[in-house]
Amino acid sequence: MDRSALQPLGAADGTPEKAGTSSSEAPRPDGRINRSIATRKKIVDALVALVHEGHISPIAEQVAARAQVGLRTVFRHFDDMDSLYREISMDLDAMVEPLLQQRLDAPTWQERLLRSIDLRIDIYERLSPIYVAAQVHRHESKYLAGNLAESTRLQRDLLKRLLPAQVAQQSTLLDALDLLLSFDAWIRLRREQGLAKAAAREVMRLGVTALLATLGPQHSRAWR
Repeated sequence: MDRSALQPLGAADGTPEKAGTSSSEAPRPDGRINRSIATRKKIVDALVALVHEGHISPIAEQVAARAQVGLRTVFRHFDDMDSLYREISMDLDAMVEPLLQQRLDAPTWQERLLRSIDLRIDIYERLSPIYVAAQVHRHESKYLAGNLAESTRLQRDLLKRLLPAQVAQQSTLLDALDLLLSFDAWIRLRREQGLAKAAAREVMRLGVTALLATLGPQHSRAWR
């Protein structure tokens, strides 16, 4: 989205000030822009609500009805549904970023890795409906396909940050941990296997613990 479209009209775009207006006066907000921002938010919120309710592939007509705006209004703000998902992705990034910045306090890397499971679960639980919807549409949208690929890369990078270099270099172990801790594994546990959140968490923890137990004696000590 072009953020410059949200800038107030007037001095910021080089338009001369009206006579008798002090340069120190704050520019008056443009009501049309404020209404446009509010409408965009209504549309985004409507799509998110529909997806969370189980409509993994809502059409523009459903979004318009839920947002209580005209269909033409939906397409006036977003050229197509792909641009609407792009707007949602920006909002989700803002929501997830504080979680990714949380510090994992534990004396050993093994304990930090186990604690990171709860951080992942928090993110997965919030975003699972959107993630499933994105998977449905990934072959129709280059943006969604790229976004999902970036999500996979981020999950792997977060894992590697928690592992000592000697462990991260063991490609088979790294791949196994990456798969076990993945968004897709969580969705399988929760949706296909029908596990409650607490039970799915224990499965992940058991899997990670079992994989760590395969490390040789040279890696058994607690790295700091």
